[in-house]
This record gives sequence, structure tokens and C-alpha cells, in this order.
Amino acid sequence: MKRWQDWVQIANLLLLVVFAWILFGGMPALLRWRAARLAPDPPKRPVAFDWVDPSKGLKIIMFYGSPAIIDEGEPASICFGVQNAKSVRIDPQLAELKPTFNRCLEASPVKDTRYTLTAEDGSGHVVTESFELKVRPDPMRGPKIEYFNVRSTSATKDGTVHLVCFATWNAEQVSIQPPAFPAWKLLQGCFYAMPKEKTEYTLTASGTMGRKVSKRLTIAP
Repeated sequence: MKRWQDWVQIANLLLLVVFAWILFGGMPALLRWRAARLAPDPPKRPVAFDWVDPSKGLKIIMFYGSPAIIDEGEPASICFGVQNAKSVRIDPQLAELKPTFNRCLEASPVKDTRYTLTAEDGSGHVVTESFELKVRPDPMRGPKIEYFNVRSTSATKDGTVHLVCFATWNAEQVSIQPPAFPAWKLLQGCFYAMPKEKTEYTLTASGTMGRKVSKRLTIAP
């Protein structure tokens, strides 16, 4: 009987200890532990925001053109992003740039163009990246010569003077050989020719993407 009473006393003592532990801090600690187990993990910073972390160093996050191939005369978006940069530039120059992790600019190159992004951190570190934006030619935008002929002829005491006229389309520059006027951007016009012998004149209209078209005209004295 006494043994049974001893066990009862031990059990009561253990209950008293547990109650004291709960009362004087055990339960709050238990609740905190349980809350910590149930709480979600702290959110991780997206990789795109590494540019704000100096420990990540200077880096080009992205640099591309969209679309990668455009039709002549159409625009494309040139997009870039850098981290930990003090200055950035794009060649050929598109605009005044400042470091950012995401920006797009519009460009309309007239031929295949290689764009290069250069980023510097102000401490001597430089990184570069480049890509080529392809331009698909549009046949309708090629240079054309509408006419090239003698408009009128008149006799003078010095010889025969011919008024030669021409008209072009989509020309970036017009030139004539033998030279009768300086090469320039003149879509149409006239000039005087007074050859001393039978002469073949060649009119050349130059357009975008290196395209050229020529037309010949023979004039007698």
C-alpha cells in the first residue's frame, strides 16, 4: 500500500513541475517554437534585383533586340539591364542612358547593325555585350530613276547647249559622270551639258542598304 502511495506522490510532483514550467515560460516558448515551424520562409529577392546588391559585382543582366529581324523601315526595341553600374552606353548611340535593370529603346536601322552595350562601375571594371539586328530589304524602297533625258537643245556661239533633266525616287544621293554637278541628295533637277564630242553621261541614284541604280544617256555636240 505504501508503494502505491509513493507512486502517487511522484506523479503529483511531476504534474507540479510540468505546471510550473508551463506557468513560468514553457508555454510561451512552446508557442513561439510552433509559430516558427508554421510560419512561411522569408521571401527571397528575385534574381532581377541583384543589381542592388554590391556583392554581386558589375554585370549585364540582359541586352537584346526584339524582334531580331525587322523589315526595312520598321522599328525594333533595344532592351538592356545592368547591375552595379555607374554608367552605360549603347553604340551606335540611341539616347542618353542611365544604369537601370530594365529599359527598352526604339531603333529603326536602315541596314544590318551591330549594337554594343558597355557598362562601367567607376572602379575600372568594364563589361560589354553585343548583338546584330538584321534588316530585311524592302524592294519597294530601292532607288529608282524615273527619267533621264534631254529636255531642250539650243545653239550658241560657243556650241550646242543641252538641258538635261532627271527625276529619281528613294534616293539618298544622286551623282553624274562625267561630273556636271556635285553629288548630293537631289531627287530631281536639270543641268546644262555642252560636250565637245559625243559623250555618254551616267546618272547614279544611291539608296539605303548600299543599293544603286544607274541610267545612261548619250549626247552629241
